[in-house]
Amino acid sequence: MAAIPKVAIACQGGGSHAAFAAGVLDRLLSGEFLNRFELVALSGTSGGAMCSALAWAGLLLGGPPDARRRLAGFWKDLEARDGPDIVANAVGTWYARLPVNAEISPYLYPPIAEERLRELLDKHLPFASLPTDPDQRAKPTLLVGATDVRTGDRVIFPGDKLDQDQLVASAAVPPLYRAIAADGRMCWDGLFSSNPPVREFTDFALHTRPDEIWVVQINPQYRRELPESTNEIIDRRNELSGNLALGQELYFTTRVNELLKADKSLEKRYKPIKVRVVQMHLDAKDYPGPLDYASKLDRNPALLHALIRKGRERAEWFFDERSDWPREGTAPHKSVYATTPAAMSAKSG
Repeated sequence: MAAIPKVAIACQGGGSHAAFAAGVLDRLLSGEFLNRFELVALSGTSGGAMCSALAWAGLLLGGPPDARRRLAGFWKDLEARDGPDIVANAVGTWYARLPVNAEISPYLYPPIAEERLRELLDKHLPFASLPTDPDQRAKPTLLVGATDVRTGDRVIFPGDKLDQDQLVASAAVPPLYRAIAADGRMCWDGLFSSNPPVREFTDFALHTRPDEIWVVQINPQYRRELPESTNEIIDRRNELSGNLALGQELYFTTRVNELLKADKSLEKRYKPIKVRVVQMHLDAKDYPGPLDYASKLDRNPALLHALIRKGRERAEWFFDERSDWPREGTAPHKSVYATTPAAMSAKSG
């Protein structure tokens, strides 16, 4: 019988759309699939970081059932359910869909979004309840991505020392959030540099290094229609920004695999890692509204439930060819040259 693969799961960010990742993790951590892989690591950025961190904390404290309970509780409490919250959510998404709107500095009004996120984390991921031993907090390993606003550095916060400020920093997308002070840095969302962290998985100790990396991709790589309206352009710009970092992360892993084939001596330090990617379901008929940029800010229960349901449906793709990467429609694994560069032509000739 073949050994079950060691797996690292990386969850991309995307605001409310990250509920899809919550659905994927919920299904993967159910009894249905638990005996088919060994989870050695989780990573995430922004909403994907929330999902990964909640699952990680649950696994540390109570195992898979606790991880699923924390994920479900967080997303349920995030829903806009009471009167004032429903109105605020509706007005916010309506404003975001206006043909013309102005961005307002988050330093001109109270940090409402940050405060609400901290309240949810206090309830569903109280850091004081986590083990203090770094070795215990590395089973599984957790990596959270953020961006240093001043230096532009790609910042990775490991779970063995993770605190609430660092986790909130991963989701601090401007202009909704102010920069968050974390570990001596002022940070924004990891969207701009690491969405989500992947390349660090190749540096794990050999006995914990994953055989496969499973990526939950939120932002679509391909769009049939050319964006023309302001909102369509903003939406596509956000998607491409989020996928730029993901493409670079996956290319690094592919490059390591290629070098291993060319130089066997590298096997002392690295090993081939299979990459699988499952992308968020995009069929508009399955959602209560358009999956545009504004919907990433939408906390409508119907939308969140639909995203979680679709995530649960697609989780099983990680076990067959439907998740093979690279494939059409997912993050690319190479550049596309309009013409063959002269240097390559000369070498091949």
